[in-house]
Amino acid sequence: MVSFPKEEAEALREFLAQLREMMIDDSDPALRPLKPPARPDDEASEIEYREMIDDDLLKGRLEAIEIVESGIDGTKLDEEGVAAWMQSLNCLRLVLGERLEVEGIDTETLDDSTPLVGLYHWLAWLLEQLVDAAMPALDANG
Repeated sequence: MVSFPKEEAEALREFLAQLREMMIDDSDPALRPLKPPARPDDEASEIEYREMIDDDLLKGRLEAIEIVESGIDGTKLDEEGVAAWMQSLNCLRLVLGERLEVEGIDTETLDDSTPLVGLYHWLAWLLEQLVDAAMPALDANG
C-alpha cells in the first residue's frame, strides 16, 4: 500500500508534473541520463535507434507518471503499479542526479544541507522501500 502525508504527496505531484513537462519539451540537458547512447561510436545508427524508440519510451514514461499520480493519495500496487512507481521515481532521481552532477553512486560529496540533495536522498529511499516491498512477490514468482 502506498500512502504519503499530504505535504509529501503534494510535493511528489509537483515534481512529476515538472518531469512530464521536461520530457515533453525534451530540451533540458538534465534528461541526458534517460537517453544514454546505444551506439556512441556510430552516429547514423544512433539517430536511427532514437527515431525508432524515443516515442515509445516517452509514451511509456508518461503513462507511468499517470499511474503514479493516480495513486499518490493512497493505493494498493499491483505488478504494473510497482513498475510504474519504480520507473517514475527513478526518472526523477536520475534527472535530479544530473542537475546535482552526481557521479555514479558516490553521493557522499553532496551538500546535505541543500533541498535538492534532500529530495535526491528521499527519492532513493522511496525506491528502496518499493524494492523491499516488492521482493516477497518477486521471490514467490521467481
